[in-house]
Amino acid sequence: MKVLLLGKTGSIMHWTEDVAADLRLAGHSVTVVPTRDPRLRKSLERALLSRAVGAPLAAHIVRKIRRLAPDLILAIGCLDEFPLTLFQYLAQETDRPPMVAWIGDTFTERMAEVAGLFDVIAYTDTGMVKLHESLGFRSPSAFVPLGASRAVRSTNAPAERVPSLAFVAAPTPNRQALLAEVIEPIAIFGPGWQHATELVHHTRDARRIDEQELANIYASHLGVLNIRHAVYVINGLNHRHFAPYIYGTPVISDAQPDLPRCFEAGAEMLIYRDAGELNDIVAALRHDPTRAAAIGMAGQRRVLTCHTYAHRLDELAGLVRVKAKQLDR
Repeated sequence: MKVLLLGKTGSIMHWTEDVAADLRLAGHSVTVVPTRDPRLRKSLERALLSRAVGAPLAAHIVRKIRRLAPDLILAIGCLDEFPLTLFQYLAQETDRPPMVAWIGDTFTERMAEVAGLFDVIAYTDTGMVKLHESLGFRSPSAFVPLGASRAVRSTNAPAERVPSLAFVAAPTPNRQALLAEVIEPIAIFGPGWQHATELVHHTRDARRIDEQELANIYASHLGVLNIRHAVYVINGLNHRHFAPYIYGTPVISDAQPDLPRCFEAGAEMLIYRDAGELNDIVAALRHDPTRAAAIGMAGQRRVLTCHTYAHRLDELAGLVRVKAKQLDR
């Protein structure tokens, strides 16, 4: 399949880059067009999308679509980061391929206009599907969870894993509050953690982590801790639920409602509901690393057979086919 992939590049989560890499690994042809180019000032980007001057950036992308003739236009990211003018140009193009959005963050009614331009919108969170419906957005919606890319491999395969959990994320109040109650040391990575002085019993590496280093962190630790972002997530899973399993590393997650849709609790992922349960899980894994390894391998089998980004493309393309059949009736 030929895919035109629109998304934010250079973000801390590498979502656009990971999707593109995994689809190419699966044999698809992927052309990436940034919805936000970090090399350009925002004021310049707005000018290039201004209808007053002919929206040259939007016109350039439309010409690229005509030249590439993709089978699918896939926009991923946040609705509030999608430039309205760009997607208006794409939506009105005659004989264009289906245009699908895959959204990973919450949104408000202000996004109704841009949301209405897509043939289908997929959300990584069932709570966002319900929000879409409650706001009366007119595009069909569906739940398509995040996934993992097989393209980035760890260059660090230690004979024995570091006997602690790793947590790679941005600091938020709910994350800091929970980590303050965790007894065993956690290896925390990411910008901003140097200010969390109450977490002195944990190790903190307050740097931006690139894709290769992230792979090495996941491959070398006993497990990966997941704590949801209290602002951007409702019911869903994030990248940390999937990516560590590429390396056979188990995930220890807070109890999100969408988890049973993707993993078997206890066998493929360990779930906690409060700091006490998390402390018990961490202590048990440190005492019995073979159990951690078994869960990691079970989760790896599930991800590689169900949850890669190549699997997600099949799901997203299927949504377009379903809509086409409904229109033909």
